[in-house]
Amino acid sequence: MRRAVVVWAVAYGVLRIWFATGHAPDWKLPGDDLLVPNWVSVIGCLVTALAVIRIRPRLLWALAAAWLAAAGFILLDLVATVLPGLGIPIDVPGMVSRLAAVAGAVLLGHLAKSHQPEAKPWPHWVSTAGACLAAAGCLTRLAAQAAVGFEKVPYGGNLSIVLFEGGFVLAGTVLPFLLVHRIGRYFPRWLLLLPGYTIGAGITAYFTVGLLQMIVNAVRGEPVYGDVGLPDSFFWVAVPAYVVWGAGLTVAARGYQFATRKTTDSECELHITQR
Repeated sequence: MRRAVVVWAVAYGVLRIWFATGHAPDWKLPGDDLLVPNWVSVIGCLVTALAVIRIRPRLLWALAAAWLAAAGFILLDLVATVLPGLGIPIDVPGMVSRLAAVAGAVLLGHLAKSHQPEAKPWPHWVSTAGACLAAAGCLTRLAAQAAVGFEKVPYGGNLSIVLFEGGFVLAGTVLPFLLVHRIGRYFPRWLLLLPGYTIGAGITAYFTVGLLQMIVNAVRGEPVYGDVGLPDSFFWVAVPAYVVWGAGLTVAARGYQFATRKTTDSECELHITQR
C-alpha cells in the first residue's frame, strides 16, 4: 500500500505540475478542477509521498481529508451525473481529475487504517447526537430556503429537481434515523453506510471549503457568495447548516459501522477473558 500511495503521489504530482505550468484545460465549473491552487496541490503530492517514509496514521488521515476537501466539486459531479436534468454542467476532465484526488484519499485512508490499532466503539449516544445534528442541519437549511422563498431555487421545475429535493430530505431525516435506530439493522449494511459516508463526507468537505471562502470574502469586503440573487444572510445560515449536516451524518455512519461490524477473533478472546 505504501508503494501505491507513492506511485499515486508521483503520477498525480506530474499532472498537477502540467496544469500549473499553463496546460490545464478550460474547466466548466467555477475556478479550477480542485478547490486549491495548482501549486498547492503539487506541494500536497510531495508531502503525501514523504508521509509514507515514517507512517503516522493521524497525518495520513489528515492528508486524506485534505485531498477529499480539495476535490469537493465531486459532489456536484455526482449530482450532475445522477440527475442531468438539473442543468449542472458536466465537466469530464475535471471530474476525472477530482476522482483521481479522491482515489489518493482512499489509498491514504487504507494505509492509515492498516497501521493503527482497532478503534474502540464509542457510546451509542455519540452516534445519536450525530444523527440529531444531521437532521438539525437539514431542517435549518430548509428553514433558510423558506425564509427567502422556495421559488428562488436555481434549477428548473422538472422531474430531476423533484427527485433531488426528495433525496435531499431523505438524506437529512430518514437516513440519520436509520443509522442509529434498530430498524436500520434490517437493511443491507452497504445500503446505509455507502450513502452515509459518501453524502456526509462530500457535504462536509464541499461546504467547509465554501465556508472558508465566505469568511475570506467577508474579510475582504466582497460578497460572500457572488451575485446569485440571494442575501448574504441566507448563506451565513445555509452553508454552516450544511457543514453540521455533513459532519453529523458522517459521525452517525461511523457509529453504524461500529454497531454492525463482525466481532474479530481478538475481540472474542478479550470478551472471554473479561468474563
